[in-house]
Amino acid sequence: MKIAFYNHTSAISGAEISLLLTAKHLTRAEPILFAPEGELLQKARDQGLEVVALPSYRARMTRNPFLLLIYVMGMLLAGWRLALLMKKSGVDLIHANSIRAGIMAGLFRWYHRIPVIWHVRDMPPEGIIGRLIRRFAGSTAGALIGISEPVIQAMDHRSLTGKCHLVHNGVEIKPFRAEERQSIRERTRRELGTPQDAEVMAIIGQIAPWKRQEDAIEALSRLFREGRQAYLWIVGEAKFRQENEDYLTSLREKVRSLGLEQHVIFTGFREDVLEICCGADLLLLCSDREPFGRVVIEAMSQGTPVVGTRGGGVPEIIEHGKSGLMYETGNIDELNHCIRLLLDDPQIRAMLSRGGQERAEERFSIMQTSHRVELIYQQLLTKSGRERSRRQQAKEFM
Repeated sequence: MKIAFYNHTSAISGAEISLLLTAKHLTRAEPILFAPEGELLQKARDQGLEVVALPSYRARMTRNPFLLLIYVMGMLLAGWRLALLMKKSGVDLIHANSIRAGIMAGLFRWYHRIPVIWHVRDMPPEGIIGRLIRRFAGSTAGALIGISEPVIQAMDHRSLTGKCHLVHNGVEIKPFRAEERQSIRERTRRELGTPQDAEVMAIIGQIAPWKRQEDAIEALSRLFREGRQAYLWIVGEAKFRQENEDYLTSLREKVRSLGLEQHVIFTGFREDVLEICCGADLLLLCSDREPFGRVVIEAMSQGTPVVGTRGGGVPEIIEHGKSGLMYETGNIDELNHCIRLLLDDPQIRAMLSRGGQERAEERFSIMQTSHRVELIYQQLLTKSGRERSRRQQAKEFM
């Protein structure tokens, strides 16, 4: 099988990391990555993947009818160019790595006639835009992969009946040995200016309002007022939207207003997520309706206890009280209770550390993810082959 992985952007975020990991671990399919030139393609080249650079085009939502028309025309042109390229490429299937990529790949599906898989990694928009997206997916996608049950439910449409598949994101399970972990912990804390004996929390992900990093800052503030030597590492950067840049500015202002400049470290984007997890005492995930939360699995794989919100796809990862703790989104009192429980009770911390590591290994390895994706490829291509055969027989009969 020759598979075209299509990504509409070359900026790196969780979706792109998952794409590269999945492509790397395919055993029966030959992946080719189609994306704009940039960081993603360079990482794919370093990984040994075949790549094809595309012209970059990015439409934005706007209420200005003139700009909206320009963006729509630009998307149509970019979609047509993609269709021309796909028709010539000889690929068997297009694996679109986002809702936007699915739209672009599906615009001229009637022309390239290559089966398209939509890999939905985010919650779709609500309202009329969401309804239009779901209907378009139903008419153009041969299959749809959702990374969690809430994502699949949010894409629910009668035209997608029988096409939806749940495939959790996977990670490379490679836990560090105890002595390695201790060395990494000491090195990471030195690099980030954090005392070796401090109580360290990390929150990892894109800087965005729905990620609610402000809740982690508020939780730290309460611990700090209790006289604890607590620190917070905010790992990630603001990307894609101006509102994310504005949110980062508001976070820095909140830290200054609370007098926490020496105790909150904004690290920016880091590739060494596993090392960050080893350096911290626990991982926080404060998101509102997190589609999945792959960083939770990464932390669990290293035995780092996790506290996550009880919503979105997180309950599919964390078994509360067995492999981590969960709290209601925005409830800082409950969040602080979970944090104190983990920091103050070594037995609970050790139990959740073991439980998280076992669950990550059993349920969320990238090998399992890639295997399930390849099964979907085979099913779709087999179905498409039968449909082509029926059409050919009908033509011959006529």
